[in-house]
Amino acid sequence: MAGMFPTMVSDPNDRNRRFTGEVGQAWPKPLKIGYYLCLLAALLMFVIAFLTMVSDSPKDLDADVEGIFARNLRIYTWGSIILGSLITSCCAYLPKGSKVARRWLAGFIGLAVFLQLSSFFVGVAGWAAFVVVGVLVFALFFVFRPAANAFVDKRSGDVWEGVE
Repeated sequence: MAGMFPTMVSDPNDRNRRFTGEVGQAWPKPLKIGYYLCLLAALLMFVIAFLTMVSDSPKDLDADVEGIFARNLRIYTWGSIILGSLITSCCAYLPKGSKVARRWLAGFIGLAVFLQLSSFFVGVAGWAAFVVVGVLVFALFFVFRPAANAFVDKRSGDVWEGVE
């Protein structure tokens, strides 16, 4: 069992240490899972954004609040569409092991999480925003697992390769 506290001597069975297996030509399972979760989140963002676009603002709003609500609704829908497209575009480079695309993907996921949560708390988005946030966070977790890190390092040319 891995120790609870970090020491100079690590347990070989510690799952939180660096990936020690061999990196093959096929992309690892955690990276595939992260890839599919990113695509699922982008699809959810598209569907929610398009459904939000066709919906109208509530009828019982004041005239001055209605303009603000409509503007926030447009920011949410267009932000979801744009960020979903950017996340999908970055996902296309995950099988190739692109380090730069994975960094951009992490940034776009962060922006999408911020957009979803802020839109929920402003009152524009519904509870489905939390589903999108959950899927995006799990996707980010899988994209940066040790096996995925080793694969990306090998494919992108790790500067520290061969250094022990």
